[in-house]
Amino acid sequence: MNAKNIMKISFLASILLLLMLPAALQARGAPVSVLTSEVSGSGSINPSGGTYKKNNMVPIEAIADTGWHFDHWEGDLSGSDNPTTIRMTSDKHVIAFFSEDTVPGEYTLTSSVIGNGSISFDPSGGIYPEGTSVQLQANPAAGWEFSFWEGDLTGSANPATITMDTNKQITAHFTEEGTPPPAAGKEVVGYFIQWGVYRRDYHVKNIVTSGSSDTLTIINYAFAGIGDDLKCKILDPYADYNNRYDADESVDGIADTVAQPLKGNFNQLKKLKAMYPNIKVMISIGGWSESDKFSDAALPENREAFVNSCINMFIQGNFDPANGVVDPGVFDGIDIDWEYPGACGATCNFRPEDTQNFTALMAEFRRQLDTIDPNLLLSVATPASEEYYQKIELGQIHQYLNWINLMAYDFHGSWEKNGPTNHHANLYASASDPFSPSLSADTAIQGYLTAGVPADKLILGLPFYGRGWASVTNENNGLYQYAGRIPKGTWEKGIEDYKVLKNKGYPGFWDEETQAYWIFNGNTFWTYDNTQSIAAKTSYINDLGLGGVMFWELSGDDTEGTLIHAIGSGL
Repeated sequence: MNAKNIMKISFLASILLLLMLPAALQARGAPVSVLTSEVSGSGSINPSGGTYKKNNMVPIEAIADTGWHFDHWEGDLSGSDNPTTIRMTSDKHVIAFFSEDTVPGEYTLTSSVIGNGSISFDPSGGIYPEGTSVQLQANPAAGWEFSFWEGDLTGSANPATITMDTNKQITAHFTEEGTPPPAAGKEVVGYFIQWGVYRRDYHVKNIVTSGSSDTLTIINYAFAGIGDDLKCKILDPYADYNNRYDADESVDGIADTVAQPLKGNFNQLKKLKAMYPNIKVMISIGGWSESDKFSDAALPENREAFVNSCINMFIQGNFDPANGVVDPGVFDGIDIDWEYPGACGATCNFRPEDTQNFTALMAEFRRQLDTIDPNLLLSVATPASEEYYQKIELGQIHQYLNWINLMAYDFHGSWEKNGPTNHHANLYASASDPFSPSLSADTAIQGYLTAGVPADKLILGLPFYGRGWASVTNENNGLYQYAGRIPKGTWEKGIEDYKVLKNKGYPGFWDEETQAYWIFNGNTFWTYDNTQSIAAKTSYINDLGLGGVMFWELSGDDTEGTLIHAIGSGL
């Protein structure tokens, strides 16, 4: 038997012995360490994992699939020795990287499309000899137009030529014809919800496929929170930067790799910005469920450190430095959604000093942002009810802000279990409303203007969802009527997305006085914004010279982007 065979038998015997050890070690109560593994590329690891006696040396081998070869180790192993060993001083995780075999002098051209269209290649193929010039033709589908190339080919020339001197990847971007951009100087601010990637299955790519990317100017990423140490914190690391997107899900058609530090929504948003330079992304801090610590964070003794932590994490990009997740290119500003200064929100952790402290907090944010870049953006989301906004120093705070997102919705809803039914985002007040005749978007806008907020710093917020009641008295087409219960929604009782409501088939009604829409089937009543009410609101914005539109939130629109296209057309 030659030495090579002896070494192979010895290696296999070691593997067999190690596979038998875990049960014996656990039975004896010996200290153990766990080995886990993963691969990048096409291959396997032997052993792929197991439990071993602490400090043992474990033989490990990377086995490439046909057409691939082992390249190197990462994780708790480094280098390219194979087979090799690892000492189990603690739990260990190893990554084997495999590279695809290529024929010397031949390179692969891969492609993808965003939107509706195709790419033609001349010569065709996909694998080309070194130095080949390949002509690419972007072919838009009916109703679409070619926009630009991305990847190893940039610009908007069509056809275009690429020379094959290495493996290359290109993406052709198509946009729907007739999608108008917002008017110059008008902002279109849409919230992207972090948790939407789960049950809602709404991803950054959907912003492109719906055509929303052609109209949006600002994406507010919801949400970040405040920790017990009164510093900014990440709420969902997996969704934010750990979720690995494959090519089909990725906004640019390029899959994430195991090795890249930044993945998830943050990386997808960064890619989106590269594709659509008209879009900027802001991190939204707080929201209904994460506002309970604002009052403490805004105190004079905590304010500077709190602001610094938010800027360090989101503007300077120190998301998870311990694991190498650092990227300053994701966020262009900060949006503060404190619900509410000086008043109860989801909790009642507030103090009278919140009024002054909110102004000082925004001044501190502006000061620290300006030391990095005066072009960094700062906004706030504020209430439409006078009971709440009178506790904000509107005449002072606006000087530190690029704009104010006025949440002109949720005027009525499921907290009024028995109704009466009413509009939840009406533009104008109605003398016919027997219960809240002064509550409207216009009433709030006039209140802010009177308080000294410049018109061009006011962004009118509207909902991409509706609110409803059931067992409603069948009079006046259901409006201003008693309700017996709150109906089920897809995600929450009493709330439903526009994309669902538009397909319910209920009779629809228009309130000329309030410029608001609702549907009612004789029992169930839903109030929501449709294209008609959005047209009224965008006309109002233009007439008053307001700064633009904000909406909550992107996943509520349909796959065609009906509501956001209505916003773009109206502005």
